[in-house]
Amino acid sequence: MRRILLALLVAAGCGGGSHKSTTPPPPLPETKSDTPAPTPKPDADKPAETAKAPEPPAGPVEVTLKAPQSAVKLVSPGKGKRVALKLSPKSGAKAPVEIAMDFSGKTSAPPELGGTQEQVAPTVVLGGQLETQEVAADGATKFQVTVDNIDARDVTGSKTPAAEFKKNLQSLSGMTIAGSVNGNGSTSDLKLRVEKPDAASAEALGLIHLSLLPMWPVMPTEPIAPGAKWQVTTTQKLADQLDVTQTTDYELVAHKGTAWTIKGTTKITGTDQDITATDPNTGKKGPQTTIGKIAGTGTTEATISEGSLSPASTQKLETSFEATVTAPDQTGKTQTISLKFELKQGNSVISKTASAQK
Repeated sequence: MRRILLALLVAAGCGGGSHKSTTPPPPLPETKSDTPAPTPKPDADKPAETAKAPEPPAGPVEVTLKAPQSAVKLVSPGKGKRVALKLSPKSGAKAPVEIAMDFSGKTSAPPELGGTQEQVAPTVVLGGQLETQEVAADGATKFQVTVDNIDARDVTGSKTPAAEFKKNLQSLSGMTIAGSVNGNGSTSDLKLRVEKPDAASAEALGLIHLSLLPMWPVMPTEPIAPGAKWQVTTTQKLADQLDVTQTTDYELVAHKGTAWTIKGTTKITGTDQDITATDPNTGKKGPQTTIGKIAGTGTTEATISEGSLSPASTQKLETSFEATVTAPDQTGKTQTISLKFELKQGNSVISKTASAQK
């Protein structure tokens, strides 16, 4: 039961929509029990077996990030000369980018289930080339980021040294992030792919897909001017089960030369939901599990440059929810347990060309 809820915590960590993966998520620790498990006795007749290293996947490893469904409402067009703000890249253009990702999770549970536990990951940094592959007549742009440099940075509260963490990410060298983005910043499904994985690739790729947030803000199609305000409402599924609504209020705060600066504040809500699992083989239902008190906040700041696809953006999201599980204990008596999950995500994207010029 504890493993199921921790799996939900990890799967819900990405704010960009539901995620259907062809590989399993990173392995999760089991909760320690007050009663130690019996130690198996060695069989004197059998020679000791040497633990085998996990086998690498036979072929490419791929994860799909499902695109959220968004609705845009213009609240105020702003003052001054109005123009339709949109992405306008040139086909074939390439630019170096850096994507930095932070992720942490906290679980509050009864003492018999481990009490309060918190995990903070070092900052993951992906460096690579953002390529504009094709620009359609309607402004939709196919793009691909090819990762050629991977790094990790120490974070206060993390129990894992960045240098050690970085070693487990090296299998992602050469990973691609591909999809398409419309002129207003809304995206299609994104595909993360590793062509030549090793035994650590599935776990490393799972961590990346948990932490990756959208690189562009969604903008209105109507002409706007500085001071313009609009609201983007996004409905999506977290962990392929939780229905949530993410509402972001944006404002165009500045226009200087070819650069447009946008700021936004986000509110996350969701209704109480039953996510009780059913065994696909037996049809038997598992423990009664209800998720409630879904809430969250976030901030966004992004700069869009005319004629370029390369964004400069910083996002932060904090989400919490509670899980209530009803199931029989070891004596057969029904018990109800409540757990609280708190998630924090950070994501920044910068153009290395632009940063080098500063």
